[in-house]
Amino acid sequence: MKRILIWLLCLLTPHLVMGQRGSAIKKGPSSVNIVWDQASLKQVAPLQGSAGANYARMIQLSNGHLLCVYESAGGVECITSNNLGKTWLTPVIIAQAVPGINMAVPEILELKDRSLLASYNPRPHKVNGGWDTTKHFAICTKKSYDGGKTWGDERLIYQAGSQFENGCWEPSQLQLPSGEIQLYFSNEGIYTSSNEQNISIFRSKDNGLTWTKKPEIVSFTPGHRDGMPVPVILKGTQEILFSIEDNVKGQFKPSIIRNSFSQNWQKTVGPNDNERTYALTPKLPDTVYAGGPYLRQLHSGETVLSYQSTMNRSGNWELACMQVAVGNSNGENFVQVGAPFTIPVNKHGLWNSLCVLHDDTIIALTSTNTYNNYTAIWMIKGRLTNKKLNKTTNH
Repeated sequence: MKRILIWLLCLLTPHLVMGQRGSAIKKGPSSVNIVWDQASLKQVAPLQGSAGANYARMIQLSNGHLLCVYESAGGVECITSNNLGKTWLTPVIIAQAVPGINMAVPEILELKDRSLLASYNPRPHKVNGGWDTTKHFAICTKKSYDGGKTWGDERLIYQAGSQFENGCWEPSQLQLPSGEIQLYFSNEGIYTSSNEQNISIFRSKDNGLTWTKKPEIVSFTPGHRDGMPVPVILKGTQEILFSIEDNVKGQFKPSIIRNSFSQNWQKTVGPNDNERTYALTPKLPDTVYAGGPYLRQLHSGETVLSYQSTMNRSGNWELACMQVAVGNSNGENFVQVGAPFTIPVNKHGLWNSLCVLHDDTIIALTSTNTYNNYTAIWMIKGRLTNKKLNKTTNH
């Protein structure tokens, strides 16, 4: 869904975070939980001042360092840690705001050649109450060949409309074993007379230097808004999964879209196709908002999904907070476990994400005003406990 990038700044006495440990979740004889290490709770960005930071995505590089990309001051920055998040180096600007356009919602991928590919979303904003029709919502990429110290090779992949109602949003990318990169994004630029939105992809076969010219629609529900795709390659298979927020019934809920390598998105996945499944078990009430999903997989096989939810809170999605669910190794039957952060009901914990380290430590990231009088990015580490969820084969 479309992002609201300006948050009310309000003051609250810092609230002690306790890693919430949900009751054991049963699936037959198996049970799972994630225990969150309170001692690892740390602010990632901003390092200084109170300009704020938002929408963090993190990866562990092949050299073991952590790299986090995020929004700040209308632009996109990255920050690196060489000690697994205990301390962070000086931020580096990937893309600066330009007059009338903010750079938003970055994602990061380390490619097979060890170069880094960042994607982001230029977003025009109103100036003096009006839209500048010369400025367009867009999807862009940049590359780094030195571990995030410098960035270049900027590419403009796609342009949508010049107004908020006809934009494009939320890029995220993966690389197939063949080397092909697929960049997924939410697109409403082609629906100028409706409120619809699809998930589309572009492809690159040269490490992000050139891209296909026309977006391919891979997921769409007529009359609705598939949004916020996050792809993974399911371990030990030839299958691509991506999570979306899906409002086919009531408020947004996480769904999983899948295709085999041989299918490779030759056909758009519709609302009733076998390749689309509701993610959470049990299902949430239709009135509960559960948007902004983020999908990852542990090396041990279990899949992990975060989302921002109004469950047991007010109905205001802007005051939602992060929830996490664990699914089986086939990316199904996600069961809610302990929440990473305790967010008061008058505060927010939004645009969350997950990072799985080489040793299967899970890092949860949230953008919250719980601990400051501004929105900052906070992280906490967790470990999966108890037995694995069983793999199933029914989609």
